[in-house]
Amino acid sequence: MQRLNVVYKLENVNEVMEEELKDLVENNLEVKMSSSLKKIYSKWDDVKVLIRVNVSKEKEGYNGNFKLEYDGKIFEYDREWFEILADLVNHAFENFKQRVLAK
Repeated sequence: MQRLNVVYKLENVNEVMEEELKDLVENNLEVKMSSSLKKIYSKWDDVKVLIRVNVSKEKEGYNGNFKLEYDGKIFEYDREWFEILADLVNHAFENFKQRVLAK
């Protein structure tokens, strides 16, 4: 059973940026979110975790909407005009980490 699923919706993002984005998400899940995911999995044996990543590239920068969903809970991070893609992704997962660990 796959317990973690990541769904991407990308607009105006070329293949190189898409690969960078997916690498950033994977790295954040493995490093930044590892303790948060362990906490979630320890509370619910059969829980499924869904991460929705919606990113669009605009002239002014990157806009992003990220959602972490599990056991009926939804945490959302929504930001606009980030110049650096890595900053947008890293901030979203730092936000998720803090919110899950605070519960």
